[in-house]
Amino acid sequence: MAAMPALAQKEISGKSQVTHLKITPEYKRGLPPILYVDMIFEDDNNNGIIEANENARLHLTISNKGKGPAQGLLVTLKSNINDPAFKIGDRQEIPFLYPDNDIQVTIPMQAGFSVNTAEHLIEINITEHFGYDMDPVLLQLSTLKFQEPKLEFAGIQIIDTGEGTGPLIQDGKLQAGELVKARIVVQNTGQNISKDTKFNIFTTDPNIYITEGQGNIGDLAIGEWKEIWVTISPNKRVTTENRLPVYITTSNDVARGNLYREQLPIYLDQRPAEIATVEIKADIDALTRQIARFEIKSDRVTANVGKEIDIRQILPSNTKRSDAVAVLIGLENYDHFVGAPYAENDVTIMRDYFRNVLGVQNILFYKSKDVTGYAFDNIFNPVFGRLQQQVMKGQTEVFVYYSGHGIPNKNGNKVYLLPTDGRVEAIEQQGYDLNQLFKNLLALEAKSVTVFLDACFSGISRTSENIAPQNLLAMKGVAIEPEIDEPWLANPNFTVFSSSGYNETSLGYDAEQAGLFTYYLCAGLQGKADADGDKKVTSGELENYVTRKVMETSRKIRGLQTPQFRGDRNKVLVEYQ
Repeated sequence: MAAMPALAQKEISGKSQVTHLKITPEYKRGLPPILYVDMIFEDDNNNGIIEANENARLHLTISNKGKGPAQGLLVTLKSNINDPAFKIGDRQEIPFLYPDNDIQVTIPMQAGFSVNTAEHLIEINITEHFGYDMDPVLLQLSTLKFQEPKLEFAGIQIIDTGEGTGPLIQDGKLQAGELVKARIVVQNTGQNISKDTKFNIFTTDPNIYITEGQGNIGDLAIGEWKEIWVTISPNKRVTTENRLPVYITTSNDVARGNLYREQLPIYLDQRPAEIATVEIKADIDALTRQIARFEIKSDRVTANVGKEIDIRQILPSNTKRSDAVAVLIGLENYDHFVGAPYAENDVTIMRDYFRNVLGVQNILFYKSKDVTGYAFDNIFNPVFGRLQQQVMKGQTEVFVYYSGHGIPNKNGNKVYLLPTDGRVEAIEQQGYDLNQLFKNLLALEAKSVTVFLDACFSGISRTSENIAPQNLLAMKGVAIEPEIDEPWLANPNFTVFSSSGYNETSLGYDAEQAGLFTYYLCAGLQGKADADGDKKVTSGELENYVTRKVMETSRKIRGLQTPQFRGDRNKVLVEYQ
């Protein structure tokens, strides 16, 4: 039997991953091969659709279970639709595949920026020189054109009182001869984030003076709105009863969906209409009905589309913490306002991760019915709380996990955890100040403290693709800037993972019935976060993985969610074999 020709494997941009040395094989027909193949399709964001500027891969594992060699194998992919912006990697040639051997082939696909929305039917053929071919397999997949942001003017408010204004009459209107501040609201009503968004507010009338009319308001997620503040002063020569010639133009990184010289509804001696934003949902429903799928006619072909991570399948780690305690709280059902979807699922799942992955056996576990009245203080008070009874100073590792609502006060300078029988109207009396929680944990003088918070503090309820947001406090436009003493500066062994920024909403993930942050937290602890492959997950690796995945997925649900991290990035959380 002739020796099997050597294969060279390398990765080339735009090419498939298996290439071959320059050889001229000599084929001789003998005993027939019997070919089997397993196929996996995956795209970058794992949603089964190839979107503009996204890459995908078809992985094939071809095996020969016959008695003779497969010779001159060709793997080819061909779409029924010709789109120059959708590229499929070159065909692959495999000179020999001997019995009881297999080979892996990866064929890349790429959708460019100008790709069209289309449903492709891709025929996958594996042929053999002597005709021992496999039956064709069809891969149905959709490409999706670039989803544009769309910036819209949502309203304006005239502020003619306070520092920096010079009113003639304090009436919320603009008069000739006075200087006012204008609060201009712009919203992204499109289906993609508007990145690096700049604005220019200007006038064509030399008798109208505008200052601070240019600036950058950063990124606007789907449905997000932001304020622009400028000063406007028309002099006494401005007498028109028509709309003043004041305009707004915006720009972003893709130069799509912008406002261009849109005239603002500013009149002399008229109060502007109320600012009105609208609820925008990412168009996921239509996409999920078109995810990639295989059509298979042969029992020698198996295939699947890259699936969600099953966070309920937990691989035990080597990590054992002999002196550690964890407090796990999941508050989903509240007596006096809307619940926090999936919070009790979150805490139940995390209990298994603390036991089997983080190696913590001493767990104080609480659900909605357990956390009423002064429950938080009864748990965390450093003098008489239940937690302090479990802690030896300088020896015990303390972990806290919380999933549920976080609620700000009306000024936005404090944020609270609220017991399930509490009322938001009495938040400062019945809530548990997050800063106080951190102070109490620091006062335990434990060996280390690690906190995971799957809660937002924006005043908006936890939302998801299928669950609409609700305003818990009926507050609008209040910047949440809590006064936190930052215990991680006082103690380098104090670590905090938070699911979102203080002004963002933390989302639920309907597909897994869990918080989006908790879902990727679990996936990261499974080992997905192990970036360097050393079988260890550090805090820094977990932060990088969770932040990237949550931001990527949240943009496709209801707007940007940005996890936050404070503490030692080098701390090892989990070790595997």
